[in-house]
Amino acid sequence: MIRLAYPLPAMCLLMFVGAAQAQTPEAFYAGRTMRMIIGTAPGGGYDLYGRFLASHIGKHIPGRPNIVPVNMPGATSIVAANYLANSGTREGTEILTVAQTLPLAQATHNDRVHFDLAAFNWIGNMVSAPNVFVAWRDAPVKTLDDAFRRELVVGAATPTAIGYLYPAILNKTLGTKFRIVLGYANGEAADLAMERGEVGGRAGASWATLKSSRAGRLRNHEISVFLQVGLKKEPELDDIPLLIDLARNDSERRVFQFYSALTALAHAFAVAPGTPPDRVAALRQAFDDTMRDPDFLGEAARINLEIDPMNGPDVQAAVTQMARTDASSLMLDDASREIDDEKASHRN
Repeated sequence: MIRLAYPLPAMCLLMFVGAAQAQTPEAFYAGRTMRMIIGTAPGGGYDLYGRFLASHIGKHIPGRPNIVPVNMPGATSIVAANYLANSGTREGTEILTVAQTLPLAQATHNDRVHFDLAAFNWIGNMVSAPNVFVAWRDAPVKTLDDAFRRELVVGAATPTAIGYLYPAILNKTLGTKFRIVLGYANGEAADLAMERGEVGGRAGASWATLKSSRAGRLRNHEISVFLQVGLKKEPELDDIPLLIDLARNDSERRVFQFYSALTALAHAFAVAPGTPPDRVAALRQAFDDTMRDPDFLGEAARINLEIDPMNGPDVQAAVTQMARTDASSLMLDDASREIDDEKASHRN
């Protein structure tokens, strides 16, 4: 008599799981609905790029699944990243896009962080253009030199947002005179506040998004760009200083290098840790194919949306390096404490 090693129901379950794992990506994704989880509120650059990719990448994923955008804001994308790392599916049916400051939250051991960015499977970054500091036409600051002599009020969302972190670290290291007003929902809200005269400028605006959403303002010289933050200069901004070039010593260079590398996450996308490798490979290929799709590029051009992609392995390498950075070597712990203790800068 042959004895079964497992009860029949357990054996059936194992066979089912094995069959699911043996599915090709095309068989797995056919007929499915995926979610594009956007770790910010509706509106603003992250939402714009996330929804735009969701509307195009599905036709390049084997099986052509439907993709539904879902906003999951909170704690500058920490809520969304925690969800995908700990509660989300590991099947490759949820794609995440987050604020580019998450490596800083991990490096400074933020107690709300319950994820490892290096463990996510990064499928690509839609644009690696720099972030920029901008001032409104009536602001007392028009150049970086002005920012050392005159106060510029800039709008930001929270103390963990790039719009706060950039000017805070420059005040600390170089002695600029930015005063930061908190409480704006996102970058779009901060831009509108600048145009209403509530603040004089904004730090850390995405150059790619700014060119799309504020093209007329830039063309009419109502907005001036006076500093860029990225790993290299944007050709269109060749006469604008680059943050890394302002470093006066190795310590400052390490700090500025870390902040500049955050552009690798400017509009980056990932799936959960533990996603089957063949599905990760299929999603990375779908992302690359989307970035070359004439229909995708044509629509991006029509709405003035910049596309300058990084592939998944390159994003993975950059994120892993940032995630493994010891913040104590970058003076970021002191900056983080200064940010947490800053109570004077709030909405007027």
